[in-house]
Amino acid sequence: MTRFSLLQRIAAVAVAAGSGIVLGVVAAPAAAEPQLIDTISCNSPDPWSSVPLRIAVDVYNNVEIPKDGARPPVLYLSANTLRSASLFEYTVETTVRWTNTSTGAVGTVILPSRGHSVNWEGSLQTGRGNISFIVHQKIGALAFVPMVNPQYSSCSGSATV
Repeated sequence: MTRFSLLQRIAAVAVAAGSGIVLGVVAAPAAAEPQLIDTISCNSPDPWSSVPLRIAVDVYNNVEIPKDGARPPVLYLSANTLRSASLFEYTVETTVRWTNTSTGAVGTVILPSRGHSVNWEGSLQTGRGNISFIVHQKIGALAFVPMVNPQYSSCSGSATV
């Protein structure tokens, strides 16, 4: 290819791009946004102090691409508290038991976490239907070993996926 024909081709591409002609690009449909359907309170005693931890659990459906890679349809739970343990950390073992009352399917998901505040999240691969779930939290202090002075709490909720 001569230098002149290469410059002609580059110019033709530049003209096509400048005129709004786009070749070979297909716009993907926009993914549906996860929908926050409820926030439940799942407070717990604090292993570090006498002041209870205020834990909010956000419940989402319509999650097409869960962070943990689960295959949809899923019910997605995300828990957090704003208070931190300052220098030390919490260890958390959350067990969620769920029942799809529409299909009869049941399941259990264990969601471990660790950090300066109580945060955990995960997907429940429930299938479509009416879902009821119970959250059991075991929250301990991380003081050179995990789960020192463990504290227990439970809460429940329901949603439609």
